[in-house]
Amino acid sequence: MAERLIMLDVPGVLYSDRSRARLGGIPDSGTLRDVRFFDPIALGFVRRLFGVAGARVVVSDAWRRGTPAAILQQLDLQIEAMAPAATGGHGAEIAAYFAQAAAPVHYVILSCAAPESMPEAMRDHLVSVDPALGLTLENFQQALGILGVACPSTVMPAPKLDAGLKAKLEQLQQLARENPARFATEQAAQVMREYVHA
Repeated sequence: MAERLIMLDVPGVLYSDRSRARLGGIPDSGTLRDVRFFDPIALGFVRRLFGVAGARVVVSDAWRRGTPAAILQQLDLQIEAMAPAATGGHGAEIAAYFAQAAAPVHYVILSCAAPESMPEAMRDHLVSVDPALGLTLENFQQALGILGVACPSTVMPAPKLDAGLKAKLEQLQQLARENPARFATEQAAQVMREYVHA
């Protein structure tokens, strides 16, 4: 078993209301064409979790066979195992999985399930994903923390403002305060110059 695991709930995490609006649907046709409806941003965050943390993915038994299994293969999610079928939702599936194989020290649950639906021992490992948004940057950062991995600076580099750019910005702000009409005219001229030279 991998040292770190991602217990992944697919609906609402890898596709959401937001991705439905952006991509034009959800993966519910039962065909391989459903791959196009998975949120590429959420998939990127999961791939980054196993890339940065060395974590592997465990998904529910519902994705074991047929088209769902083929879809997972297309998504390249580094599947370690499938949780067994269990009544009671994602928390019950995870409990059944850990009844068969000991839970590692570092695992994270990415799920839309309410915290109270999870066994109490698992709640500290839960990242509650809003099914309207799917997996977000904040969820990704929380998952890294739970997995015991520092967030790499390449995910969100510290903002740096060039000294020359900062001076120019201050000059423009001063001009805007002193003479708003002149500022607007100069800005319009600058935009036109950039457009003509583009």
